[in-house]
Amino acid sequence: MSGAVDTLFIPFATGDIALPGAGQRIAFLNAAVPDALPEGFDRAALLCEQGFRPAFLALERAGYAAVPVFDGAAGDFAAALVLAGKHKGENRAMIARACGLAAPDGTVAVAGDKTLGIQPLRKWTGDRVAIEGSLAKHHATVFSFAAPRDDVFSDMDAGVVLVDGRFETAPGMFSHARPDPGSVLLARHIDERITGDVADFGAGWGYLASHVLERSRPASLAMFEAHYPSLKAAERNVGPLAPGLPVSAHWRDLAAEPVARRFDWVVMNPPFHSGRAAEPDIGRAFIAAASNALKPGGRLLMVANRKLPYEQALAQGFRRVAEKDVEAGYKVIEAVR
Repeated sequence: MSGAVDTLFIPFATGDIALPGAGQRIAFLNAAVPDALPEGFDRAALLCEQGFRPAFLALERAGYAAVPVFDGAAGDFAAALVLAGKHKGENRAMIARACGLAAPDGTVAVAGDKTLGIQPLRKWTGDRVAIEGSLAKHHATVFSFAAPRDDVFSDMDAGVVLVDGRFETAPGMFSHARPDPGSVLLARHIDERITGDVADFGAGWGYLASHVLERSRPASLAMFEAHYPSLKAAERNVGPLAPGLPVSAHWRDLAAEPVARRFDWVVMNPPFHSGRAAEPDIGRAFIAAASNALKPGGRLLMVANRKLPYEQALAQGFRRVAEKDVEAGYKVIEAVR
């Protein structure tokens, strides 16, 4: 993604897009840290939206003002930038939102990696607005247009997906169209044994948390998730299931930020991909975080891809480890702290 974010700012360096003037603000959706800003570009003019906690923390460390989601009026910004990702529906929704955030006729610029579908996204946008500028560099493309005065994206739906008739999700969330098979397998093992203070690590949009509330006897439930839109969806999805029960939501990078509370149970389906490559270190970090967050004698119930080598991490963090189930390339593991 670094090539795309640097490409996004090239039109400012060439003068094709004007630098922000005094007092002007520019919205940056799905923001990431560029290698360097163009000469004369005031960093303070950028307000970055980034809902993925690790990337949000990287922006803050680099000195950028960042929020998990913009909360402002239409036309609040002189211009808007969009860094496209791998989810088509999410990219389209961001472009539509950028047009609303920018003042009428303000510049909207969109950049993305050539391997992630930036050309089809450019065509889709060009069917609705006149593309005014476009260039390619760093294996990425950036294009720009004037924010339309009319709602040319009215044909888009709200992007909300309803899974199993009750779970609200949206493009960009993990497994947004249907429950992940690993989570479905793990949910079969959620039962009345799970009591006390319970945590769902990597809660996503709340599929496992909902099963904890419906099938177990928790005294409290804490959901931890790095993707802010997913976490907010999880809050909405589980809210009606346990009136009066303490349910909390925590926007947290579990691989980097410690958990202060101690729990009787942790359930989790940890992520094991970053981009297109499998990264078992993410799962290992989740296992270590679960071990640190559990009370002595507390239990971890997790699902993982069968091929991922988590045995050493589990042995280091837990006294007893048992494989409870294996199906369709997944394994369910229960471990005692």
